[in-house]
Amino acid sequence: MMEAWFPPDGAYYFASASLLCLTALAAPTIAKGRRRTLIVGIWGAVIALGLGLLGLGGLALIGHQPGYVVTPLLATGLVMSVGYGVSLLFVLRAYRMAERRRVAAREL
Repeated sequence: MMEAWFPPDGAYYFASASLLCLTALAAPTIAKGRRRTLIVGIWGAVIALGLGLLGLGGLALIGHQPGYVVTPLLATGLVMSVGYGVSLLFVLRAYRMAERRRVAAREL
């Protein structure tokens, strides 16, 4: 068996990924249709990070790492990639709606 990638206490650091919930603070900006490139870029980066963690979790599973290494990698990667992947659809829809409101206001 290989040496573990991090100690059992290291799994707690994956809980810091929960700080990504702070992206909810972007809701007013999204609703106004501002900073689209920045917001969509952040969402894409988090999705990519989640997929990367899923990949690392898969490698840890194949490499027979202990459960305290595999579980946080897979769980965090799954939550980040699926959660942000689904919410990206809503973010893009909110930007489209803001653009429609902007166009409608110009036509008045």
